[in-house]
Amino acid sequence: MTPHSLKKFMLEQGPSKNTNLMEWDKIWAYNKEHIDPKAPRYTVISKDASAKIIVTNGPESLTVETHPLHQKNADIGTKTITYGKELLIEEEDAKTIEVGEKVTLMKWGNIIITKKDTGADGKIVLEGKLDLEDKDMKKTKKITWVTIDKNTNVEVNLVELGHLITAPKI
Repeated sequence: MTPHSLKKFMLEQGPSKNTNLMEWDKIWAYNKEHIDPKAPRYTVISKDASAKIIVTNGPESLTVETHPLHQKNADIGTKTITYGKELLIEEEDAKTIEVGEKVTLMKWGNIIITKKDTGADGKIVLEGKLDLEDKDMKKTKKITWVTIDKNTNVEVNLVELGHLITAPKI
């Protein structure tokens, strides 16, 4: 929560002494409005809720490209994206993908899924063929992914705190 957003929320309530019942969603919308233009974008896949895609025609060795941290604000800086044959995606995304379906791997291109199995560990494993010539991404599912790479993947612990005030209006 930024001080700017809190101040805007308080000013929006006005100087009246009457009780003003503004919903909490509004303060979070102000906060997003303030943070969004300057927040860097990183890609994260939950290790416990992940599935694997094997790109059969992917690069034989890992390749790296540099991309902006924010599409609309180049001043934030750049990040590297690693491309390889084995990718992790969210398990929820993998459940919705069917064999023969064309999906878009964000910042890469379209892939046609050729195989869907469940591995020995119970996780979904997809195989697909990358089609970089196909630029039609309008009607495809957009999938966030990371390449499986021990040198660049970093494991982090995410602690998400709930709201202290859970009623929409007090």
